[in-house]
Amino acid sequence: MVAGNVDIEGCIKRSCDLEGQPLSGRSLGAIVESYQDGSYLAESIKGSQADQDFKTKFIDENEAYVQFGGTDRYFLRVCHNIRSSGRCDELFLFIHGLGGNLEQFEPLLRMLDETGRQFLALDLPGFGKSDEWDRYCMYDVVEAIHQAVDKIAKSGGYGKLTIVGHSMGCYLSVHYYLKYHEEVNRLVLLAPPKPNVDYLAKNRYWIQIGLHTGHKFPWLFDIYRERFDQCKGLKSSGIRQFFHREGGVTSSYRKLWQFHNNVQIKSRSIFGYFLGWREIDWSELNDVLIKAGAQTSLVIMCGDRDEITPVQYSSDISDLLPGANAKKLIAIRDCGHNLCFDYPEVVLKEFHENVLSELS
Repeated sequence: MVAGNVDIEGCIKRSCDLEGQPLSGRSLGAIVESYQDGSYLAESIKGSQADQDFKTKFIDENEAYVQFGGTDRYFLRVCHNIRSSGRCDELFLFIHGLGGNLEQFEPLLRMLDETGRQFLALDLPGFGKSDEWDRYCMYDVVEAIHQAVDKIAKSGGYGKLTIVGHSMGCYLSVHYYLKYHEEVNRLVLLAPPKPNVDYLAKNRYWIQIGLHTGHKFPWLFDIYRERFDQCKGLKSSGIRQFFHREGGVTSSYRKLWQFHNNVQIKSRSIFGYFLGWREIDWSELNDVLIKAGAQTSLVIMCGDRDEITPVQYSSDISDLLPGANAKKLIAIRDCGHNLCFDYPEVVLKEFHENVLSELS
């Protein structure tokens, strides 16, 4: 089935509807009612019941684990709908941000599945349910992502690759593109960070010392997270800064879902990714985009109420890439950092109009 044969408004509505999706079988209302916000939420949302409440049938049906390496083997958790070894006409690759996981793209994945498109999303090493690494150089993470694509999608090959990155995942997406641009048809950057993250520069010695200390003794940061942030429940930074909209039961459920994932983030991995950060040469990227011409296009999408990566960051990146073909900059009104969870209906509509329609 292709997008032209689908009632897209109905498709978007179904892709955003979570009723009946939790593996626990409980209604969204019952789940929301059972978790009392406040200082005890972090503990109550870690239990086995929460694992069933905040995992959807769609994710469960498409989830897999991919093994890498020899004696030092590790596993990456992935979610994909590639069911045969035949050729993919187009493949959508999703790369999440710092501390995130593949579930943050859930509404988009469902829309792609319903419109007959193939996708691959993954938990980055050290996040979600993927194994931890000792170090997280961005270039090594990009290689792991490329190997995942090789293992899952390349047996039959694919014609077009659209990379969708969120937050830090935008940096990884660009590094991926710079190395494997001949494979990529489109870059979609959701809520990208500022073009140059100066404070992570290697010559910022005191910051580097602090990052190394946090990486070696992550329990120090865990104390801060647990006693001074997570104890605030849905008013903690990971919810307050990621969401802008107030809504009904579904919005409350998505906030609890994100909080459930937040309390499981590994502090050591956060420091590891900061230490492994690699800046982007934007002039090089612009040159590659110019050479690619009509073969690669760029879509940048952000929330106009994003406190973590403000709209100005997206605008700055757009200005640094004048050579990009069919470049689009889209600001979602009244939306925070986690676009797909905060305002999924509008994000899916914009994604359909500015990405899927262009590829049809």
